[in-house]
Amino acid sequence: MSELAAPTPERAEHILREVDYEKRLVGIKMAAMGAGNHSSLYTLAGVASFIHIDDYETAMRDTKSTVGYIDPSALARWVSEVLEDEELATAVLEREAAGENYGSVAMPIKELLLERIEQCREVLAPAG
Repeated sequence: MSELAAPTPERAEHILREVDYEKRLVGIKMAAMGAGNHSSLYTLAGVASFIHIDDYETAMRDTKSTVGYIDPSALARWVSEVLEDEELATAVLEREAAGENYGSVAMPIKELLLERIEQCREVLAPAG
């Protein structure tokens, strides 16, 4: 899997921006003891924050344990079409292909998103 190239300042602003309601990404917060709740996500940082899987021990002890689920293919399509970051979209699909199920790819995808966010913030940070 390749390393992501640093974006230009203009691209970084575009990637980090908040999108309109019509262009939001929808995730599902699934609970161990209940149905899933839909969550509207408007920023890449919001998406990265949403993706999570409570560990096995927590799930076995706590009926409030959850999984923040976003279909990796839908995420890649949103990143490509809305954020216009083809490189990140391709990397998300590579991470998805490397795993057997959501549990095995969720955290690597989250780490990838966090890396891209950090790259964008570094590019936009004032010099000096």
